[in-house]
Amino acid sequence: MASRLRELPPSGHGRARGLVSSRRSGSRIEAHSFAPPDDLADVIESFWVGRWDLRGQEPHVTELLGDPCVHVVAEAGSSRVVGVWTRRWIRRLEGRGQVRAAKLRVGAVRAFVPVPAVELTDRLVPLAELLPLRADELERAVLEPSDDLEALERLAERLRALRDPGQGARVAEAVAVAEHLRDPDVLTVEALAERSGLPIRTLQRLFREHVGAPPKALLRRIRLQEAALSIERGRATSLARLAAELGYTDQAHLTRDFRAVVGVTPGQLGRRLRD
Repeated sequence: MASRLRELPPSGHGRARGLVSSRRSGSRIEAHSFAPPDDLADVIESFWVGRWDLRGQEPHVTELLGDPCVHVVAEAGSSRVVGVWTRRWIRRLEGRGQVRAAKLRVGAVRAFVPVPAVELTDRLVPLAELLPLRADELERAVLEPSDDLEALERLAERLRALRDPGQGARVAEAVAVAEHLRDPDVLTVEALAERSGLPIRTLQRLFREHVGAPPKALLRRIRLQEAALSIERGRATSLARLAAELGYTDQAHLTRDFRAVVGVTPGQLGRRLRD
């Protein structure tokens, strides 16, 4: 029998790396993450819940530099598959609502979705367009229980039934290669090719099919996530040192990349978070 989900302790920066929205405003949002059952842990990184009641209050704007993962999301009236997001993710939360979802491992999308990952990039696709699931049935099953664990076990059960065994070997290879993205010594596509033992052209095809964005873009995103996380946690006392640690040629290069994706400079983000 598959193990049950278990709640993960708070990470200290929400459920995503590189959260750049206001922590004070975000404290009004309830968020929990859960480790997947053992039999899904090779393709699902976590299950997660977001819940808010902002009736009579100012809306909250969630902004983050998300991981290059695909999410399967249950939300009343808008259940969806969310592809890899190459830009800053922005969502305005108001009124009352909740989300219960599965965050797939980087490279694992083809375990469940019958189209190349690149077709989902920067897209929110209604669930029924991609998966043989009725959105109304899924929402009743996953959103109505008051207990998060019970609800997410139901979502896990449905994903278990959707899993395509014919994709097993290729998905396992894609997940294993994608894990090297987080290696602090892998800062270039050439280094990723050497570490994975795959030619660069093969890497690019693999990422198009199973991840949804080119390896070069994802390596840059991960460096920017680390920069945002360091700023949020007050560790970025020297931007020049931070740039060097992340493999940038200089502080100006980091600042240009950061502003292009986040919309503000590292210094402006630090001041906004402190305020």
